[in-house]
Amino acid sequence: MRLYRFFSAEYGMCSILDRQIRIGRIEELNDDFEFIGVALSEKAERLALRNMRQLLSITKGVICMSKNWSSPLMWAHYADSHKGIVLGFDVPDETFYKVYYVKKRPTLRGMGLNILGEITLEHMKRLILTKAAGWAYEQEYRSYRALNDGVEIKGEMHYFVPFSADMKLREVIVGSRYKGSRTEMVAAVNDPSVDVYMARGSFEKFKMVRQRQKSMWC
Repeated sequence: MRLYRFFSAEYGMCSILDRQIRIGRIEELNDDFEFIGVALSEKAERLALRNMRQLLSITKGVICMSKNWSSPLMWAHYADSHKGIVLGFDVPDETFYKVYYVKKRPTLRGMGLNILGEITLEHMKRLILTKAAGWAYEQEYRSYRALNDGVEIKGEMHYFVPFSADMKLREVIVGSRYKGSRTEMVAAVNDPSVDVYMARGSFEKFKMVRQRQKSMWC
């Protein structure tokens, strides 16, 4: 399937030139309810679940992508207000999991549990793919990856997955306010099989579409 990753111009270009995509750390994700979305009335259980998330974050990370690149909100929030870049990848269906959006936080009873201590790996998979309905515009898919062979950058460890047959770059879409030239981008991509183009706002709908007038980006 085709999935899309949003970047600022700087980090998008780094990803293209280095032919790799960064794995996000679980504790860095921008939703404070990540992995701990189940409603718990007992303080001890809430602390235990947060501790489980912290421990998981040591060895596992996540690659977050979207099913669609046309959302103006996604461009605004994750691509530097339309100044950034979106990369489209072809990935095997079984490597990414669809996120489900709910209006109410799940409960232990709703998950068939009496206490937090009964939670299994399958329950954890459900939790890590559950987000509040307000995030539905992201149309998110996730891939969970082991944090191996990190690279130290400015005193912090970072982890990457290289472009490959299982992470095949197919599209490069620059925002309507992107400052770089088309010539520079095509040279950086250096692959004629990759579709490189600019986005613009639709004239009829609140969505981003392909800029067909090539003179608008040269």
